Amino acid sequence: MITPSHHIPTGSTMPLGRRQDLLNRAAARDFVIVEDDYDFEMSYLGPSAPALKSLDTQGRVLYIGSFSKSLFPGLRIGYLVAPAPFIAKARALRTMLLRHPPGHLQRITAYFLALGHYDAHIVRLRGAMVKRRAVLEQALAKSCLTLESAAVAGGASVWLRGPDGLDSAQLAEDLKADGVLIEPGAVFFENPPEPCPLFRLGYGSIDSADIPRGIELIDAAVKRAVVGR
Repeated sequence: MITPSHHIPTGSTMPLGRRQDLLNRAAARDFVIVEDDYDFEMSYLGPSAPALKSLDTQGRVLYIGSFSKSLFPGLRIGYLVAPAPFIAKARALRTMLLRHPPGHLQRITAYFLALGHYDAHIVRLRGAMVKRRAVLEQALAKSCLTLESAAVAGGASVWLRGPDGLDSAQLAEDLKADGVLIEPGAVFFENPPEPCPLFRLGYGSIDSADIPRGIELIDAAVKRAVVGR
C-alpha cells in the first residue's frame, strides 16, 4: 500500500516520474498496487497530482479513500475503485469481519456528493487551510522552532525541530498541562537521535485565531526545557 498524495509520516508527495516508474515496475514484476489516496483533498497550495489510478492502463491499481478526514471521523465510510469481481469479494470479506456502516448514512453521503455539496465543502476547507498555514508560518517565524519539513502541496501537519538537546518526548508531556498536543518524533525513526528534537504538529482542526497562542506556548516550553537541561 502506498499514499502518493501525502505520505505518512513525512507529508511528501510522490513526483509524477516516480509514479510512472512504480506502474512500470508493477507491470514488469506482475504485482498489484493498493493506492490509499490519503488526504488528497488537502492539496491547497498547488494543484493535486494525478492519482496512480488515473495513470494505470493495465488495471494494476486498487484505489481506496475515506471521508473520515474530509467530513468527520464518525462517518466511517470509505470507497474502493477496482474491478467488479474484486469489489464483490472485498464486500463479502468485510461482511464476515465487520458490519457495513448504516444504510441511511451511506445514502446521505451519496446525496451529499451527488448534489455537489462535497465539492463546495472542499473548496471552503482548502481556503480555511490556506489561512491556517499562513498564520502558522508567521507564528513559527517568531519562535525558536525551525520548520523542518512540510507538504509542498498543503497537508494538515508540519515537522518542527527544536534546539539541539531538546527531548520532544518530554516536551510532549510538559505541553499537555498547557492543553497543547504534539507528536514526538523518535517513534518515526529507525535510528532516532537521542534526545530527539523533532516533532510533528497538526493544525488541521485548529482555528486560525488559536494557532499563534499555541506556538507561543510551545516556544516557551522549549525554552524552559533548554534552560533547565
